[in-house]
Amino acid sequence: MDIKRLTRGELSAGGAAILLMIVSVIPLWGTVSLGDGEGGFDGQSELGSDNSFSLWEEGVFGLLPRLAVLIGLATLVLILVRAAGATWAIPSVVYLALGVSATLLMLMGLAVGPAVEGMAVLPFQIEVTRGPLLYAGAVLCAVILFGGWLHLRSEDTDDFGNRSAAPPPM
Repeated sequence: MDIKRLTRGELSAGGAAILLMIVSVIPLWGTVSLGDGEGGFDGQSELGSDNSFSLWEEGVFGLLPRLAVLIGLATLVLILVRAAGATWAIPSVVYLALGVSATLLMLMGLAVGPAVEGMAVLPFQIEVTRGPLLYAGAVLCAVILFGGWLHLRSEDTDDFGNRSAAPPPM
């Protein structure tokens, strides 16, 4: 694996994708609090002291942030294939499209928030908040997008990742 083959954009997108994979399993994507139904939350949860969750916990987040992380994984795989010595050039617009997709999905997931809400039949309410890693995930997806843009703007490739030929000698 030759890391020197990678452009600065591929390195930044790959680094952000690695960090996105790591933070997706850390349980700080949000917290769950139980209230008494009177509109107040005392911060004490009947769920125990560990009431925060990761991105992959079932039923908490919808599909949007998970798809963004999987797109980040696809970006990382493409970068690793290129670093491993693939002879074909990956078009720069592919990295850019993956970055735009991941960023938009994560921002939509941030806007929608967790999919868990309180139920009226229960004697208490459930409040699920957005955690700091949901915001960090959006930033990391934006770094993947920025890396795709940097790779697109690299000086010796055209818009499709092809190496430009040297000008003819005079």
